[in-house]
Amino acid sequence: MSPAVASPPPLIAPAAAAAFATTTTVRVEVNGVVGALEVDGSAVERASNTVAGFPLRNALTVNQDARLTVDTSVTGQDLFRLRLRAGDFGPSGFLSNPPTPLTRLDVAFQDPLCPDAPATCGNVVSVNRAFLRLPLGPTVRVTAGSRLMQVDLLPVWPSAYTASPILELFQRAGAAGAYSRRVGSGFGLWWQPEGQLRGWSLAYGYVAPLGGEGAPARGGWFTAGGDDTSTVQLAWTRANWNLTAAYTRNGQRAQLRGTPLASQLAADSRGGALQSWSLAGYWQPSQPGWMPTVSAGWGQDRFAFRQFPVAGLTGVTTASWSVGLSWVDALGPGNSVMAAIGAPAHVRRLEGLAGGTPDDSGLALELASAIRLSDAFTLTPAVFWLTRPRGAMARTASLNDALRPGEAKGNGTLGAWGGLVRGTLRF
Repeated sequence: MSPAVASPPPLIAPAAAAAFATTTTVRVEVNGVVGALEVDGSAVERASNTVAGFPLRNALTVNQDARLTVDTSVTGQDLFRLRLRAGDFGPSGFLSNPPTPLTRLDVAFQDPLCPDAPATCGNVVSVNRAFLRLPLGPTVRVTAGSRLMQVDLLPVWPSAYTASPILELFQRAGAAGAYSRRVGSGFGLWWQPEGQLRGWSLAYGYVAPLGGEGAPARGGWFTAGGDDTSTVQLAWTRANWNLTAAYTRNGQRAQLRGTPLASQLAADSRGGALQSWSLAGYWQPSQPGWMPTVSAGWGQDRFAFRQFPVAGLTGVTTASWSVGLSWVDALGPGNSVMAAIGAPAHVRRLEGLAGGTPDDSGLALELASAIRLSDAFTLTPAVFWLTRPRGAMARTASLNDALRPGEAKGNGTLGAWGGLVRGTLRF
């Protein structure tokens, strides 16, 4: 994935000029996934096919995701983006479902506005992006909209890992908290200077997932009860490499993509914020071939909350990291091979509990190959493995049980394999 920089939308083909202005492009992407999970270990209840009381979603499934993106510009320097999206991954094992939410795919989608009724929400078309980006001068851009993602507000994405992503956890530059990828209404401002400072960028982005909520105890902009996200990013980008630092403040009900222990502690804590730091970057060869592009990132999160969901708990620290390798044109023009390894966000330290910090760590690995069958169609077979997808909560869904002294010793083992074939049609 190359750095995201502000640039005029490309012109459309002459054949479509009668339908759209020359500064408007319409793109369609459809992803179909055939795949299944295999979950094993002593924590699995084979008779009921459950883990920690949750049913395993290990059947072979077929799911799809479709996106229609319209980009238009008035001056050639501004950008208005509207994206409609629909998918039916809700009941599958490839969305953020227990007992293994970390097996979520990057392309997995279903309308998030009705998560309690997946049977009726599948393939519902919703507005996934609606924002405007304007120049305030030759080096400054401002972005605002009613539906955008955190990364839409940043001029640089500090990873060049792959254009055909598999696991979603490898699309956070190794920092699950700093790059939380929140979606909602918001705004951002970035500066990319010229001259001797060319290559540097500084950005601020604000996202309010509940920005349309009128009750300030729950949502709105800049409210004490909201779960808004603010990010500051400083990046240095050259022709073949990038180094980026970021700080993010995620408000209460924070979404931390990590082990169930880390995620649940973040979501259920109140009266403060999740403060996250990241250092990430990439290096890519001048010519594609057998020398891989290397992307790496690290993140740490500190729970600065006044109220925690476990009695006696006074502080939490979590961490994550990832390294990705991608060989572009390794198997012929347009084909690539990708491999990644990393640790999802996991609890590194607990403060205030007599039992200490349980072992919540684990590794994730993926291997994939993108095979371009035509200019419009790509086939991507992939496999992945998570050594401990539930971390310290392999056998339980209760935070109190997971943090009870000595409980982790009898927590059991758990691992998750995944295999899939993804077909991507773009036109």
